[in-house]
Amino acid sequence: MNDVHPGNPTPDIARSRLRGFASGAREIDDAEVGVEGDLPAWLQGALLLNGPALWELPAGSLQHWFDGYAMQHRLHIGATGVRYRSRFVRSDAYRRSVASGSPVYGEFGTGNPASLWERLRGPQATDNPAVVLSRHGKRWAAVTETPHLTYFDPDTLETQERADLSSPALPLHLMAAHGFTLADGSYLNVGTQFGPKCTQTLLHLAPGAAKPVALGAVSMPKAGYTHAFALAAGHAVVWECALRAQPLAFRFGARAFKDNFRWEPDGGSRIHALALAGGALRSWRIPPIFAFHATQAYADGVDLVLEISIYDDGLAFDDLTLERRRAGAPLRSIPRLVRYRLREGASEAQPEALGIALELQQIHPAACGQRRTGVCWGSGIGPHGEFNDRTLRVDLDGGAVTAWQRDNAVQLEPLFVARPGGAADDDGVLLVPTLADGDEASVIGVIDARSMACLAQLHAPQVIPFGFHAAFKPT
Repeated sequence: MNDVHPGNPTPDIARSRLRGFASGAREIDDAEVGVEGDLPAWLQGALLLNGPALWELPAGSLQHWFDGYAMQHRLHIGATGVRYRSRFVRSDAYRRSVASGSPVYGEFGTGNPASLWERLRGPQATDNPAVVLSRHGKRWAAVTETPHLTYFDPDTLETQERADLSSPALPLHLMAAHGFTLADGSYLNVGTQFGPKCTQTLLHLAPGAAKPVALGAVSMPKAGYTHAFALAAGHAVVWECALRAQPLAFRFGARAFKDNFRWEPDGGSRIHALALAGGALRSWRIPPIFAFHATQAYADGVDLVLEISIYDDGLAFDDLTLERRRAGAPLRSIPRLVRYRLREGASEAQPEALGIALELQQIHPAACGQRRTGVCWGSGIGPHGEFNDRTLRVDLDGGAVTAWQRDNAVQLEPLFVARPGGAADDDGVLLVPTLADGDEASVIGVIDARSMACLAQLHAPQVIPFGFHAAFKPT
């Protein structure tokens, strides 16, 4: 075991679930994971987790949940048991900040410490990849919301080189954290360029390529915050949030990333569909929204349909500051699942409220971008704004909701792992990282995705700080 992070202790939150927002996770080379219950015999492979894990340094600290320096975790499930490994990502932001004892880059919720002269010389963009795990060709990469891919070895968790996707031919200032990997290994994403007008470009990075090419673009006076997009029947579906970027503030200011966006509801929002072949653009108006994640998008005849969890205000960023999360404050802004029908020839989308407070949505990966599925899962919000305190299964046809819930726990993204050879879209299990009051360390629930019964629990050797997204690498 290696304890590589210096720094000041985080607030004393004893043995509560709020320890998931605290620094203190160690690098562990190999440790046994306790198994309670019966794992399905077919479940063989590695659960890979990514997320922030270090917020405090000796001479400075980070202010937002999203800011912490990335740590990756691997739980290998094999015939003889489950083993755990963890390692900090050796990003430029991590290495330089640990060496200096304080943050050297501005992060999502922490201001930019660079001098005015340094900011005038060029953009100051973090490469701390604490959000998503993606594949590009046969390689694995960690991603944040700047245009970098940080490659890593999914077995050893060793950090490899960083690919910078911006170029003079295709300058990019931001990029969605969630890209898509196509069947041939190509990587798709949406990048944002600031200027007199902002441009959002659909990017295609071929296997083995170092720089992407543009498949299509949409221009707007101010780009909305773009964390993700959706795929449907040969189209990328991009939603334009009413939380809009202030380009000059991004270019020259010292404020935190989140503070360079402003809630501007008067302009409403839009949903754009860009054809993957040819880049043809269609757009539909909707009332002002903010959103992190779509559930799915699909074609229904000549129409496109987008199912997405939306917020009706711009409070979500501030709801997730460390100050509020470590205090256990209720969420003020609650997501709700909505279905938008995007009719051919119409200028406005038709909404259908599904009435479910859901985030971190998951569907069967084989359905993503290929066809509609009738079931999804996600992390649910409690009736009084309790942060991610349940795991929900949603019947998207009939609206029935089934929950799995540990007492007094935080329950993060439920990663769906399909049973090999299974035909139904709910034939598999959910792997759910959790932390409850009184737990010695994190517990990963192994949940039957159809019945929502708990089959087993994996007891990690330490508290895994709360992250966002995961991946499964089959044996």
